[in-house]
Order: sequence, then C-alpha cells, then structure tokens
Amino acid sequence: MGVETASFSAPEWVRRILVCLEARMSTDQPLQSDPHRDRPTNEYTSDRDRSYPGDVARLNGHELVAIDEWLPGAEPTPYELNLTDGYEYRTRYWRCRKCSQERNHRDEFTVPCDNPQPATALEAGGYSINDPRTRRALNEKLDVRFATVGPLYEVESESGNTYKVDIEATTCTCPDFEQRQPDNGCKHLRRVDLEIRTGLVPAPDGTFSR
Repeated sequence: MGVETASFSAPEWVRRILVCLEARMSTDQPLQSDPHRDRPTNEYTSDRDRSYPGDVARLNGHELVAIDEWLPGAEPTPYELNLTDGYEYRTRYWRCRKCSQERNHRDEFTVPCDNPQPATALEAGGYSINDPRTRRALNEKLDVRFATVGPLYEVESESGNTYKVDIEATTCTCPDFEQRQPDNGCKHLRRVDLEIRTGLVPAPDGTFSR
C-alpha cells in the first residue's frame, strides 16, 4: 500500500487548540466591558431590539454574554412613578453560550454548566504549552505519514530527516528520544499524538477522531 502524506502547517491547525486552551485559562474571569450602544429615547420601536454590548464573563463553567433589549413601554418600578422618559426602556439579561441558559443577573448562574467544553488535544494528551518540546511539536513543519493500519508512523522533520514513531509503544527513532527518553515523548511523538487527536491523521486502527 502506498504511503499517504498528511502534511499541515502548524499554524493552520494548532490555532483551534490554542484558542480553546486560552479560553479556559480561568474558570471565573472578571467582567470585561465595551461601551454600550446609545439610542435616542424618542425613537419608538414596536418590536424587541437586541444588542450585544460586549460584556462577557465566565462563572462555574458558563461562558456568559450580556444581552441588552429595548422594550416598548414604561420600565417596571415598584413606585407609582414613571421613571422612563420616552416610549421604550433598556433591560439586560445574561445568556450562556454553551448551555443557552438565561438569567437576569450573571451571579444567578450558581449551578455548574451542564454542557462543559471538551478538553483540548493538549489537555487530553497531558501536554503543557510551556514545555519547549510541545512548542516545537506545534510550531515546526513536521510531516506525519500514515501508511498502513497499525501504530507505526513516519515523521519528516524540518531538517529533512525521517523518523519512525510507534504511537502505542511511545517510541521514536530520533536522537532526542533514544538518548534522553523525555517525559511525554519527543516532539515527533507529540506531533503524531496531537494530529491523531485532532483528526488530521488516522488512529492506529484506521479511524479518525471527530
């Protein structure tokens, strides 16, 4: 069977891993605000008008976004006074982007999100983005080749050398692995594992991750 090559430039597929990882660096981030949209109060609107002012927050696994609505009529108040100058008023609520729950106040999201974001390929593999070998595995031009069903892969490095990776035995024929046997493997092992996890090359059984 001929050798099929799955060649990808790191920035093209690594970006989605890093974006997901960065989004979950904190489970409870402070509120971030952009300027609200101002509307003239004398402009009557019969239908609900929504705007997204840019306020976001993360709380208990929820990824929250603020939504402003302009509603026709007078703003509800416990007092016998009309505090609204015009034909409409603005109200705000919060929505979780992942589970779609809505609350009037963001502090009301006290129950953990029931639709948590899955682990990134880095997290699932137990790799640290601060590890130099992981960074090289992500950023260097490494061509991973999968020929036949089984655990063996070939990786061509930037230097032009080709090394054999056994993903099940977690071994590689490169000098770094044979001389040092680093924890979590060399950059070639990590690259093969990450490309399998992200569905760029098939797993040893010939199936693709989704």
